[in-house]
Amino acid sequence: MVFQWLKNKIPHRSVVKMRQNDDILIVCANSLTIYYFNSTAAFFLNSVDGKATVEDIKNKFLQKYEVDEVMLENDFVDMIRELQWKEILTLEG
Repeated sequence: MVFQWLKNKIPHRSVVKMRQNDDILIVCANSLTIYYFNSTAAFFLNSVDGKATVEDIKNKFLQKYEVDEVMLENDFVDMIRELQWKEILTLEG
């Protein structure tokens, strides 16, 4: 249900800097806090381009990974909440 509300939102990164280091994405948030993300979270953040909706990004995941769609939607809700809490992501629309 929450994903249905999120799916047409456009996520925007709000970071100072991002750097890929092998499988780890290093992100400096606007608060100057440094976060380290695994390859899955890195794929999500690298897919955030200010144009793609959450649904568009979900479809990219479904093409790349073999995962249950409902499970992915639930994971997206959790991940988006966490990224918003860390002030790395905002939603528009």
